[in-house]
Amino acid sequence: MRRTYILFGVVPCLAAVGCAALPPTFSRVDGRSLDPKELSTDQAICRVEIKTNLSIGNQTTTWGPTEDAITVYTVCMAQHGYRAAE
Repeated sequence: MRRTYILFGVVPCLAAVGCAALPPTFSRVDGRSLDPKELSTDQAICRVEIKTNLSIGNQTTTWGPTEDAITVYTVCMAQHGYRAAE
């Protein structure tokens, strides 16, 4: 029973968390060095964009942000001059 719980309960949850997350690191499109304070402000603005542009049901799932939320966030960060770091 315990193995079944781990296999069908925990593993899919962990896999889903890894798949749906906002990009954790960014770099500047123009090559400038990152200003942590400016980056933090821009990330906060883009998180608000998610709440402003998407319905509550389309912002997050049990495992993290929806694909739509990730798209809104990534586009917003691009508009502020960032791209997801690889």
